[in-house]
Amino acid sequence: MIYLTLNEQRAYRDCLGQVLSGLSSPFFLRPFRRPLADHEIPDRLPALRLPMKQTIFTLALVLSAAVALAATPKKSFDVTYTATVSGIPDGTKDLTVWIPLPVSRGAQTVHDVAIDAPYAFKREKDPNGNEYAVATIPHPPAGDLVVKVRFQATRNGTDLGHPFETEAGKGELARDLKADKLVTLSPRVQALADQITAGKTTPLDQARAIYDYLVTNMTYDKVTPGWGHGDSERACDVKKGNCTDFHSLFLSLARAKGIPARFVIGFPLSAKDGQVKGYHCWAEFYVKDRGWIPVDASDGSKVTGDARDALFGNLDPDRIQFTVGRDLVLQPKTAQPLNYFIYPHAEAAGTEVGLPLVAVEFKPGV
Repeated sequence: MIYLTLNEQRAYRDCLGQVLSGLSSPFFLRPFRRPLADHEIPDRLPALRLPMKQTIFTLALVLSAAVALAATPKKSFDVTYTATVSGIPDGTKDLTVWIPLPVSRGAQTVHDVAIDAPYAFKREKDPNGNEYAVATIPHPPAGDLVVKVRFQATRNGTDLGHPFETEAGKGELARDLKADKLVTLSPRVQALADQITAGKTTPLDQARAIYDYLVTNMTYDKVTPGWGHGDSERACDVKKGNCTDFHSLFLSLARAKGIPARFVIGFPLSAKDGQVKGYHCWAEFYVKDRGWIPVDASDGSKVTGDARDALFGNLDPDRIQFTVGRDLVLQPKTAQPLNYFIYPHAEAAGTEVGLPLVAVEFKPGV
């Protein structure tokens, strides 16, 4: 049997204290009692049948993961995604339509996906792991094509200390270090990244510095022309935009510092009436031996204090993820890679056709 010295007891207490103090995040549900003070620790703890003292710290880490999983909020939803391609011209010969689908990944599980359409759609997957439905329709009638996608989903809240996706392949990391068409790695982006992260030596600290820069220097704005395309150079110029613009610049700045970063897009599921007003996106960056850590800089720009701090690494469960990545290549190939993929996309003879529209409604799941 092994007894712990007072110093060892203090170390054990401090380790558990760090575990429990991490549960003070607003995304956790249950309060925990404070750790013991020195005078409250007995001279000798009960005997522990352990082969080595270090085992205690291993147990503390296990406890950390277990408690985090147990305390992380979780929500379930029944969702209907209605995709409309409006204004299909009369006389269209062959119309190909691609529709994004939600997928089980990271903090969410998706099941019972059902496609309600007047034509047969085939499900496909792209190199980023995104799923989509595609159909080629000969001589479609003029007007509107409406496709409904119904599914059930469960989404977990995420916290900085316990990413849900902890691994990444070499090809994936290499892809998420490269520039995209609008997510640039220009000399001024590199210079800005160096300026923002001066004195920061770890990827986590550098990413936090980038996040802090965005939430304090960019303004959420859907009025100034050019918003919504996710153009990093425009974001540098006007320092305004929506979530797409905020997170495109985050990607550029992170990648400029050698931090793999990727674009994630879906929908907020927080409206009291269950009617979603528009898409929402966020970013994730990769830290070795930790995993993919989310940030929501656009929402972070709208709040202050603890709420702003929390949106670096912590996301609520009131959202659903659809696709990951930019410049997406689908099959059959679209005329150009898709800047991002949240709306239906339709082409005829290599030209985009119709106006893509989306309506999303949801209700709490079982």
